[in-house]
Amino acid sequence: MGIDPKILIGNIATFVILAVILKKYAYRPFLAVLEKRRREIESGVAKAQEAEESLAKIRVLGEEIKSAGEKKAKETVVAAEIKAREKAAQILAAAEEEKKTALASARAAMEKEAADARARRQEEALAVALAVSEKFLAQKITKDQDKKLIEKLAQEL
Repeated sequence: MGIDPKILIGNIATFVILAVILKKYAYRPFLAVLEKRRREIESGVAKAQEAEESLAKIRVLGEEIKSAGEKKAKETVVAAEIKAREKAAQILAAAEEEKKTALASARAAMEKEAADARARRQEEALAVALAVSEKFLAQKITKDQDKKLIEKLAQEL
């Protein structure tokens, strides 16, 4: 097994030519593809980090909006309760006023009814007195009867 220098030089020349051809046509494009792929991966990682940061900001913003909404809801509930209390107070005041008005009108009606009843009683008393007077005057009164009547009226007065 001997080493043939011609074959060795031919093998070396073939290797060098093959290495140059591979470097120019295979290795550089392969490195370019790898570099492009590396940049795409870095870009993807950067975009993922940006997306995470954006998501974190969105979450914080969402929490702020949620707390602001809850605060607004509480304020709305408090305002509604205050309005309800005010409305209830107005309704109670109106009812109290209506009650006073109804009581006043009822008192006025009672007083009018009482006055009417008194007037009727007076008219009836006058009618009775007139009827008695007519009967009494229709009879002839003696001096004794006149004296007794005057004494009786004087005692009553």
